[in-house]
Amino acid sequence: MLTGVRLTNFKAFDDVALRCAPLTLLCGVNGTGKSSVLQALLLLRQSAISGALRPPDVRLELEGDLVAIGTGRDALYEDAQTDALEIEVLRDGCGPCVMSFRVLPDEDGDSDQLKAMSQSGFNERWRQLPPFGGEVNYVHAERVGPRKFYAHSETMARRGELGARSEYALNFLSERAAHLMSRDDPRAYGAEGRRVLDVVDRWLGEVSPGAHLGFDKVVQADALVAGFSFDRPNDVATRRFRATNVGFGLSYSLPVLTALLAEQGTLCIIENPEAHLHPRGQTRIAELAARATLAGVQVIVETHSDHLLDGVRIAVRDGLLDPANVAIHYFERDGIRAKVTSPAIDDEGRLSAWPVGFFDQHEDNLVRLLAPKL
Repeated sequence: MLTGVRLTNFKAFDDVALRCAPLTLLCGVNGTGKSSVLQALLLLRQSAISGALRPPDVRLELEGDLVAIGTGRDALYEDAQTDALEIEVLRDGCGPCVMSFRVLPDEDGDSDQLKAMSQSGFNERWRQLPPFGGEVNYVHAERVGPRKFYAHSETMARRGELGARSEYALNFLSERAAHLMSRDDPRAYGAEGRRVLDVVDRWLGEVSPGAHLGFDKVVQADALVAGFSFDRPNDVATRRFRATNVGFGLSYSLPVLTALLAEQGTLCIIENPEAHLHPRGQTRIAELAARATLAGVQVIVETHSDHLLDGVRIAVRDGLLDPANVAIHYFERDGIRAKVTSPAIDDEGRLSAWPVGFFDQHEDNLVRLLAPKL
């Protein structure tokens, strides 16, 4: 499990060190650096997959399927005193891995690759573990929404890949729908069966009460047709509707649910899991994320949702999640520099600090609504 990330001269950070826990939340208003933390990890992953981190010419690739930053100058902190940046990752059972890179000028300006200056601690053990190796499930903020057809590929399913925009999430699920989860897997709690599809259905029902997923393979077209039906208590069950006729919420949440049902040891990176979801669904996603950590999955989430934060706090208060297994980081801007406040959480779900701007808009709105008119 990753236990920490340190970024030096990277994007909005001159020097920042963040603790990582089994469940880590990155919060803050837009443009404060949350995504940059995820991008640092994804750059390492992207470069490892392509082979760019293999000697002798070790480089960091800034343009790829997982993340596209641009040029070296785009990756470098604006007020950096050198042309070098550094990414350090820490994890249990390994020494620190510190990778330093410098910006490479080219004939047209700046290159979209950074040349390695040093790779302290980066060994074969690290190469096999997230973020470099092993299993990493990444759910992009901009993911595939409702479609008439979804891509089908047994090869992608065997690789365990969801796709850069989660375009293979349904494909991944279709190939593993009948797989049985462990009887004691905390994510299967409340499901009607132990099949992966049963567990997905259980959580879809939490996101949208009564919702059920169905899909059919179109073999000749290498495609999948997905739809959703609804069977709510005291109501008539519906037929299956095309995904395009149900809206974005269920289609957008499906990659999130699929990613959180990963195997033990997986690093799960999710951007805005709350997108297009009702507050109830956002809170339930937090519960599933908590349960995923109990199954040995590490989850790092970028979120703007106070409902998701509350879901994590409820999971702690209910004893589902140990407060030591949660890290919360709040990002703010201080001029060109991003700064981070990291409130602790106690076993009652209370936070040690509540910085100005940290999920306080609801209270601010209430004050305005309750204030007497002049």
